[in-house]
Amino acid sequence: APAFVGRTLDGEPLELVGLRGQVVLLNVWATWCEPCRKEMPDLQALHARHQAQGFTVLGVSVDAARLGAEVRGMVEQFGLTYPNVHDARNTIGPLLEIVGYPTSFLIDRQGAVVWRKDGILEPGDPELARVLADALADPA
Repeated sequence: APAFVGRTLDGEPLELVGLRGQVVLLNVWATWCEPCRKEMPDLQALHARHQAQGFTVLGVSVDAARLGAEVRGMVEQFGLTYPNVHDARNTIGPLLEIVGYPTSFLIDRQGAVVWRKDGILEPGDPELARVLADALADPA
């Protein structure tokens, strides 16, 4: 996974490398992206269901800086308890060769990207369920 660095909406510094040892579903989104909105309740449910197993969703909004209030509002609207970073300069897009939104990546406990999904995550996605179970079963 790339060396992505940002600040959570709470102002806390966050480094992707600092999440090693956890399984991370990195979800890159934008407020204007309707499929992004549609998948947020499922991402929150996935986070809540597997958090105790050393799993977290990490949201990264690529909205322009002027949309900071909208980013925060959307996180609140969907009751997201997982960390979200507002990447107003979209530094993550080139790092991960993102071509559209949403785009999600599953990162194993060693920091390797083991799965990528361009587009919306459907509830109960069997491919994600399989790679997530494998990643969670692997002790750090």
